[in-house]
Amino acid sequence: MCRYAVKTYKSHYVCFTCRKSFKQPAVYDILRRIEKEKVYHEPDGKSINIGSVFVNRKESRLFKLPNTEEGKELVSTLENRVIRCPECRSIMADLGKDFKAPKKTAAKEWKIIESLFKTGKCFHSCGCDGIGYIPKNPMDYQVYLKTILQDYQVSLTACQKIPIEEFPDKAEEIKYWSDRIQRIKTEIIDNKFEIM
Repeated sequence: MCRYAVKTYKSHYVCFTCRKSFKQPAVYDILRRIEKEKVYHEPDGKSINIGSVFVNRKESRLFKLPNTEEGKELVSTLENRVIRCPECRSIMADLGKDFKAPKKTAAKEWKIIESLFKTGKCFHSCGCDGIGYIPKNPMDYQVYLKTILQDYQVSLTACQKIPIEEFPDKAEEIKYWSDRIQRIKTEIIDNKFEIM
């Protein structure tokens, strides 16, 4: 059973500069809190009373916000909000609910995590399976990147072989895999690994 269905979990935001992780609530959880309190607290500390957006005179208990224009605007604002590190004010990266931060002194592990983030790897899952394999040292990371690169190249080749008649979104799929391959190659070069 999915553990996220049973209990509320917060997403882990990471500052790679300070090597620290802080939890932040998900948009849905913020909306539930706003529904209950009828107040939206902005990140800078200001409060906006938006009770009138939520109250339906006939059905005061019904949560109407997401179905209104104001609600859609608020959801968009929350989804696109910028979370800054409380120490250095750098923009933090959302690594997901399943992220487990290494010790602050584990510089090599933090470098690997930052590199993984640059390649598009995050620690989001549905809560059933988990996040999969995460390399712990540079040698394992080199093998991991080369394996992922091969998998992406196989996916790109398979996509290119499908006739356009059978796959109308072929161009988008090719662009997707090409972008992923380029990210991996960039990280291999940045980490001074050899490309096969």
